[in-house]
Amino acid sequence: METAPRPEIKLVSHDDHIFAGSNYPKPFSFNKEVAHVFDDMVRRSIPLYLDVVRATADWVQHFYRPQTAIIDIGCSTGTTTHHVAHTLQKPAQFLAVDLSASMIEKAREKLADLPARHQLTLLAQDIRETPLPRASVVIINYTLQFLPVADRLALLSRIYEALVPGGIVIISEKVRSATPQFQELTTMIYERFKEEQGYSRNEIERKKEALDQVLIPFTEQEHRQNLTLAGFQAIDSLMKWNNFLTLIAQKEPRP
Repeated sequence: METAPRPEIKLVSHDDHIFAGSNYPKPFSFNKEVAHVFDDMVRRSIPLYLDVVRATADWVQHFYRPQTAIIDIGCSTGTTTHHVAHTLQKPAQFLAVDLSASMIEKAREKLADLPARHQLTLLAQDIRETPLPRASVVIINYTLQFLPVADRLALLSRIYEALVPGGIVIISEKVRSATPQFQELTTMIYERFKEEQGYSRNEIERKKEALDQVLIPFTEQEHRQNLTLAGFQAIDSLMKWNNFLTLIAQKEPRP
């Protein structure tokens, strides 16, 4: 049986130079300026970003169930929703949520070519206040790290309750090592990665300063512990590059 060609990942190219000047956002926020260059920013700042988007679409194809929703929490400019929707041949309901109205505006533009077989709801809303429909897949990529630490388990518990038996959550995050010397080395390797993507040392340091106390990473063990506390039993790592991790967790299927 022939495999259908994999669709391209849709990125809107506006070069990220936000942290090259002195008027960079501090503290970091997902404002209109960031939304304008976000696709370039994540492509150059998150190792394996495109691989995570492709892998997400692959897992959704297997676990999506008709008459349920696919929820993209912290959807940003809609890249993952777009790729999943163009990969998935079954009709599906998509709910894409982001706190930033500027991100939702960009997502609306990107998702204008969504296949007619799908239904889409886009919400500029705080996910902590958003009712979650019955879902078979929840995607929360690079989003938990921006939520207050005290609210993360509560959100995972709500996701667990929204999932049908056998449904999955896909979580991608920047993580920290529980071992100080490992953390120091992964930080050095990560900053070298960003230099290789064309960022200057000044840009790297300014963005790190802007993200201080805004992006608060967990260790991998803390993520796994919260998923277990939320009710998930099957938890596995899908992908990891130094201090970037993608986890998959499944709600126990019915016997």
